[in-house]
Amino acid sequence: MRIGLSGAQSVGKTTLLSALRSEKIFNGFTICDEVTRRVASYGLPINEGGNSLTQKLIMHEHIVNVFMYDKMITDRTALDGLVYTEYLRINGKIKDDDYYHVRDIFQKVAPMYDYLFYIPPEFPIVDDGVRSTDNKFREEISYIFESKIKKYNLNVIRVTGSVRDRVTKVVEIIEGR
Repeated sequence: MRIGLSGAQSVGKTTLLSALRSEKIFNGFTICDEVTRRVASYGLPINEGGNSLTQKLIMHEHIVNVFMYDKMITDRTALDGLVYTEYLRINGKIKDDDYYHVRDIFQKVAPMYDYLFYIPPEFPIVDDGVRSTDNKFREEISYIFESKIKKYNLNVIRVTGSVRDRVTKVVEIIEGR
């Protein structure tokens, strides 16, 4: 079972993932921490400063996650990679060919997630020293998320509320309640 958490920066994906680690139902699952943070740790630009190389590396990590692990929960998904790449394309930071490459990967990888949880922005951005703190950027990213979810008719499950509310919803969905 492959479970993905998606959404703009600073919406609580990493916090939710941390809380899910202690849930009994997820014993035996591989927890895939956010690949974007790993790419940033290589000294490469992310967020508004991303480029073709960063986006391709991020998508490569998503490919690895879905092919390596049958039971996993991932902080960010191929949908996130597509959304941020679209933002960079709109803003002239990557070429169309690179966008199409990322889109093609998304189209192959996205169906491999059994559950895709989408977390919309509800709370103010918290500066974690890695992700962008620009509210306008987060709003633009959220808009692109909504448009891609609609365009590709993705069966996303929206989770909102407190961390406990979110954990409860994810567990109930996975348990089939």
